[in-house]
Amino acid sequence: MDAAELLTQNVDKSQLPPLHQKRILAFVNHFLISSCSFLNEFSLQCETKFIEIERKLQKVEAALTILEAKLASIPDVENKEKVISDSNNEKTAVSSEQTNNDDSKKTESTSETKADEEPTETSIPQGIPAAEHSVYKKFFKMLQVGVPLPAVQLKMQSEGLDPSILSNPQQILPFEATDES
Repeated sequence: MDAAELLTQNVDKSQLPPLHQKRILAFVNHFLISSCSFLNEFSLQCETKFIEIERKLQKVEAALTILEAKLASIPDVENKEKVISDSNNEKTAVSSEQTNNDDSKKTESTSETKADEEPTETSIPQGIPAAEHSVYKKFFKMLQVGVPLPAVQLKMQSEGLDPSILSNPQQILPFEATDES
C-alpha cells in the first residue's frame, strides 16, 4: 500500500484510536526546549561578537586619538602662511584703495585720508583665535577628544587661566601672550 492510497482511502475516523496525549506533550516539550536552547546559544554568540567588535572599535578610537595628538604636535606651517598671506592681501588691497582715492580726489584734506586709513588698520587682526592660541590650544584639544567641559574648566583654573574662553573659541587673543617655545 502506498502512502497516497492511505490518504485517499475512506477511513472511518471514529474507528481510529485516539492520539496519545503524553506522546504529543513530549514532542511539543522537546520542540520548545530545543528551540529555546538554540535561541539562547544564538543570542550568546551574537553578544560575544558585539563585545569583540566593541573592543576593536575602542582600540581604533585610541589609535585615532594618538594619531590626532601626533598630528597636532606638528607645526601648522600651511595655516600660518595662509594667515600671513591673507594679512598681506588686505594690506595691498588697502594700499590700492588709498592710491585710487589719492588719484581721484587730490583736493581732499589730509584729515580725511587719515580717517580712511584708521578703519583699515583695525581690520587687520592683531592676534589669533583662542582655539589656535598656544596657551589655550591644549584645552580645546582636550574637549575634542571627549574630556568633559567642567573637567577642562577646572584644569584651566588650576593653571590660572580664564575658563570662559572655552565658550568662545573664535575670540581674538594678542600675540604677546603666546607661549611659543
